[in-house]
Amino acid sequence: MGIIRVALYPRVSTEEQALHGYSMEAQEDELVQFAKANNMKIVGIYRDEGYSARKPALKRKVMQELLEDVKAGKIDRIIFIKLDRWFRNVREYHKIQEILEAHNVTWQATMEDYSTATADGRFKVNIMLSVAENEADRTSERVRFIFESKRRKKQLAFGGKIPPFGYKVEAIDGIKRLVKDPETEPIVTDFFDHIRKYNSVRLASLFCNEKYGLTRNYRTWAGTAHRELYTGTYKGVEDYCPAYITHEEWDHLQNDHVLIRKTQSVERVYLFAGMLRCPDCGKTLKATFKTYPRDRSVEYNGYRCNNGQVGICTYKGTVSEKKVEKYLLQNVAGELEAFLSGAELAGRQKKKKLVELDVAKLNEQLRRVNVVFVAGNISDEEYAEQVAEIKRKLEKAKQAEKNERSPDLKILKQFLKSDFASIYATLSKEDKRRMWRSIIEEIYIDGIHPCGIKFRA
Repeated sequence: MGIIRVALYPRVSTEEQALHGYSMEAQEDELVQFAKANNMKIVGIYRDEGYSARKPALKRKVMQELLEDVKAGKIDRIIFIKLDRWFRNVREYHKIQEILEAHNVTWQATMEDYSTATADGRFKVNIMLSVAENEADRTSERVRFIFESKRRKKQLAFGGKIPPFGYKVEAIDGIKRLVKDPETEPIVTDFFDHIRKYNSVRLASLFCNEKYGLTRNYRTWAGTAHRELYTGTYKGVEDYCPAYITHEEWDHLQNDHVLIRKTQSVERVYLFAGMLRCPDCGKTLKATFKTYPRDRSVEYNGYRCNNGQVGICTYKGTVSEKKVEKYLLQNVAGELEAFLSGAELAGRQKKKKLVELDVAKLNEQLRRVNVVFVAGNISDEEYAEQVAEIKRKLEKAKQAEKNERSPDLKILKQFLKSDFASIYATLSKEDKRRMWRSIIEEIYIDGIHPCGIKFRA
């Protein structure tokens, strides 16, 4: 067969660094040697360092990059040293495996007899993943024990790479400990001094941001004020690190509602969450709520750009949920009717293309090339070149076939025929949200005002 394009996937988690100190370099060297020995072409090395395999795979940056290249057709196989380097969670494994199978990508463990390239390998995977998941649970327990032991000895015992604001890591007598960071110590000192003086975390955060040119938001500053570590105590261990505030002052800070107003545990329903985008940076606007200055018991929902709140984006506005709701009730019927008329007209004018025949023809070409190659009538290089070209055309034909499919307008037509205006007021907020989300993909805004609708089709 042709040359296999492989992606190397070495991974080391923070837990394993604490227990074993596994080397990324050793894994990478093993994978490179394996690829060379098996005449595989290395198309990329995806180093997943510092993340546990138990964390959601689709949220790991390196995994996202790997899957993007899988979808782009750059990879034939993924290789790693052992199965537990790939996954230890059965549910997460199947999510990723579905993506790989959709793009004809297999994987292989170089130091174990597991591979989705063979039926025998696929048979073993589910059983061994369950074993690996159980091992991960036991590893987590061992890590917690190790960290607890370190804390009692006042050693560095944080899972993350970045120490708390105002501190840095320094080796004292050969042991890593937390000490005050000379660069950020004045900032944290001013923060707590300002709280003592004005009894306000918000004023203290604004003061420090302006004085030192920072963009830390209020919630981050409030988290600093709530964190007991700044008293020098960490998870029950006193004198764990130098203190910025006394225990008495910290207790007063937690109990006094004037200083930090803790958010009540209220389940808020936002009608248009995820449906509005920032007109400047394009990011999804985040749902928030405010209270009226004259009556703090009255709340109203809105949507704002988080990038704008920290100075990354120029958009500072807040879109009122009530304004969006009013706009939709007044305009959704007319805009939907116009959308459906345009979609039906475009469907009638579109010429049908026989894409199915193109796909069938290309599949037949691929079959014939395989037959010729097996018969030994073409070289490996010619085979790889021809297969790559046919697959490129096949992917293009399939995409064209997908684009030719008419949108499903059934739900939109049913909505337009229904008497939604008369029953809308009787719906709960949850049902209102479901209704809007069933027909609308995005609501366009101009400034702080809604100005258009993109329907789901």
